[in-house]
Amino acid sequence: MLRAPLAVDALLFFAAILLPAAPAVAGYGAIAWDKETGRSGWSGDQPTAAKAKEVALSRCGAGGCKVVMESGAKQCSALATTEDRKHIGAAWRTTQDAARLAAIANCDKTKSGECVVRFSMCNK
Repeated sequence: MLRAPLAVDALLFFAAILLPAAPAVAGYGAIAWDKETGRSGWSGDQPTAAKAKEVALSRCGAGGCKVVMESGAKQCSALATTEDRKHIGAAWRTTQDAARLAAIANCDKTKSGECVVRFSMCNK
């Protein structure tokens, strides 16, 4: 009677050792923007909020870049800008369409020209 439970325990033990661990949920994003140059950068599905900011700032590339928005797990984010990229709107929502619409609405508050979505994405 003890043989079956021991065999099952042994099988589970070896399966735990041999199977790779499931990857951690990556769910942080950020948007960075440089007001002077209009450059922007974004990140998504990063393991930590700090890494998300770091990636967005590095993609922005300019020394004047600042993080203008952060997003978490299962959140979608978007950035809208005017053509000259000097006015922006950033937003996060639970769906990509809602994030895009909110980014345009936020951009419209300060615009000097038509606002267009430049990028949008959803975290896992």
